[in-house]
Amino acid sequence: MHDASDIELAQLPDGVDGNIRAFVDSWYEALGDCREGELPSRAILNAQRLARWRDDISIYEFQPEKDDFLIRLSAPSSIESTGENFQGSTPRVIDLKYGTFLMQALRKTLQIKRPTFHHISVDGLNGERQYWLRVLLPCQTSDHFAAPVYQVLGARFASIPMHKM
Repeated sequence: MHDASDIELAQLPDGVDGNIRAFVDSWYEALGDCREGELPSRAILNAQRLARWRDDISIYEFQPEKDDFLIRLSAPSSIESTGENFQGSTPRVIDLKYGTFLMQALRKTLQIKRPTFHHISVDGLNGERQYWLRVLLPCQTSDHFAAPVYQVLGARFASIPMHKM
């Protein structure tokens, strides 16, 4: 396991890059099209709407029968930075390998039905310290029986050390 820190933030940090804020704003815009208590649907948060961030988005799908998540899509930018593709596995694998709390963060994001933000610090491929802002956005789609399927869109963006925020 790598030395890591994974700290939940109450909100996006002041002065965050406009690209990150636009990602979160796209979720709130989609929420405006929902009925009370619903999550934005993947029909609204579709590939066209999220095209700007296609290399940054991972998709985590809740599996209620296992009380777990399945990584449906690993973000190409994450694969590039870690050299690993976790698609088809569980976030627990990432947590065990890197010492993060992704699984816990995904659960909370679905529970509160709102975006969550986390400052991540991990050792990179060459031993250098890497800092990330993780953004998790809850959403839903449906299966072929029209039953709801809950997902979380996750993205990591390069950041600075926490004490400099």
